[in-house]
Amino acid sequence: MFPASAAGTISGVLLGAILAASLVGGAVSLPANTAIERFVQAELALNGVPGIALAIVDRGETGLVAAYGIQSVGSGRSLTANTPMGLASLSKSLTALAILRLEQEGRIERGDSAAEILPQLTSGVWAGVTLNHLLQHRSGLRRRHDFLLPCCGSPNDRALESAVERLNNADLEGLPGESMSYANSNYVLLAAIVERATGVPFSAYMQQQVFGPLGMRHTSVAGSHPSTDTGALPHEWQWGSVRVSPSRFLGWRGSSLVRASAADMASYLEALLDRQPGDFDFLHADVPWWGRLDPSYDLGWTVREDPGWFGDGLVLEHTGKTWGSRTAAAVAPQTRSAVAVLGNLGTTRSQAIARAISRNLSGEDLPVPRKANRAEIPDTWAMVLLAAAIGLGGLAGWFGWRTRHQLRSGRRTWRLTAGRFGRSAVLGCLAATLLYRYHFAGPPHAALPTTIQVALPALVASVFALLLVSAVRGLTAIPARTRDIASP
Repeated sequence: MFPASAAGTISGVLLGAILAASLVGGAVSLPANTAIERFVQAELALNGVPGIALAIVDRGETGLVAAYGIQSVGSGRSLTANTPMGLASLSKSLTALAILRLEQEGRIERGDSAAEILPQLTSGVWAGVTLNHLLQHRSGLRRRHDFLLPCCGSPNDRALESAVERLNNADLEGLPGESMSYANSNYVLLAAIVERATGVPFSAYMQQQVFGPLGMRHTSVAGSHPSTDTGALPHEWQWGSVRVSPSRFLGWRGSSLVRASAADMASYLEALLDRQPGDFDFLHADVPWWGRLDPSYDLGWTVREDPGWFGDGLVLEHTGKTWGSRTAAAVAPQTRSAVAVLGNLGTTRSQAIARAISRNLSGEDLPVPRKANRAEIPDTWAMVLLAAAIGLGGLAGWFGWRTRHQLRSGRRTWRLTAGRFGRSAVLGCLAATLLYRYHFAGPPHAALPTTIQVALPALVASVFALLLVSAVRGLTAIPARTRDIASP
C-alpha cells in the first residue's frame, strides 16, 4: 500500500499523462519490423486466428502499429490499425485512470469508503472496504461473486446500479486488504463510483475524460452486442471451425467492454511511459508512478518484479479473455517499452506473443511460432463431452430398454427390499444433486462457450438418465429359478 501523499503524486502523474497524450495522436503509418511481422503472421496462420492487431512502444515512442488478417470470417474485410477490437480485461487499467482523474479533481480519494459513495452497499460486510481495496482486488470479493452481476443480456440488463445492489449481498472473504484475489466485480464497483461521483453515465465519462484526452479516437465502451458495432467481431472455435461468436457473455462495464484500436492502444501506452516535461511535468515525483504500485496488483495491472520470462526489471502486465477474443499487454517502464496484442479469437496466444516481442525489444531473438494447446480450446472439450454424452446416453437407453424387456418377459421382477430402496434413493439423490448444481450452482448457461452450451447439458442429461435407470433397475432382480435355468 502507498501513503496518501504518494497516492496524490501518482494521480497527478497519470492525469498529466492522459492530457499530454492528446498531443500524440494516433499515427498509423509507421516503419515495419519485418521479423516481428513475420512472427505475428505465422502465429495467426498456425492458430487459425482471423485477425491480430499490434501496438509497440520502444524507448518511449511508438515503434510499430499494425494489423494482420480480417475483421470477421463473414465479411472478409481487412483488419486495420484503426479497427476497434474488444479489450476484455485490459479495460481495467482505463477504468483506474478515471478514478485517478476524479481524485485529482478532488471529487474522491482512494482511501474513501466504497459504501459511503455507493449508498446501495448497506451490508455490514462492506465496512472498511475502500477504493484502494477495489483497485488492488483486496476487497474480499472473489471470482465466484462475478456471477452475482447481471450477465449475458442487453445493456440495460447490465446497469451498474443493479450490479451494485446485487453485490451488496456478497459474502466477502476475510478482512479488507488482507489478501489479493482477482475479481471483475471490483472494477464494476469502480465504474459505479465514477457514475455516482460525476452524475454522468460511465461510458460517456470515459469517452469525454479518458479516451478523448488520450487521443483514443476509435475507442468506446461497448453499448450493445459486438455484432452491431463497427469493428472486428469476436470468434470462437465451433465444432472444429472458426466462426463468429454468438455469445452474449461480454463482461461488465468497468472490468471489460472497452473496444479500442491498435493505434489508440499505442497512444495510451506511450502516454503511460512519457517522462518528458512539458505542459504537464511528469518529473515532479522522486519516484515514478509505477514504482509506487502495490507489489501484486494495482491500477489495472499485475505488478511483477524481475519476472522469469523477462529478466531483470519491473514489468506491468495484463491479459484479457472472453470466449471470442484474447488480448494482452506488457509494459516495461524502466526501458520505456510496451506491447499490446489484440486478437479476435478466444484462443489467440496473445500473452505469449506480447512477451516474445517484449523480450525481442530488449535484444533477444523471437521464438519459433507455436500452435495453441488443443486442451486450452473449449471446443475440444465440447467434442469430448458430447462424445461422452452420446456414449452414456446410449448406455442409459440400452439399460432402460433391457430392463423393460426383461420385466415384460418375466425374466426380471420387482424386488422392493429396504436395502434396494436405500441404494436407489442414493442414486436418485445424486441425479437430483446433479441437476441442482447444473442449474443453480454454476455460472449462467449463457456465460459458457458456445459449443459447451450444447455439450454440457447433453452430458448432464445423459448422466441423469443413467442414474435414474440404474435407480429403477436396482429395485428389480432376476428370479432365482431364471438364474438356475440360465446357468450351464
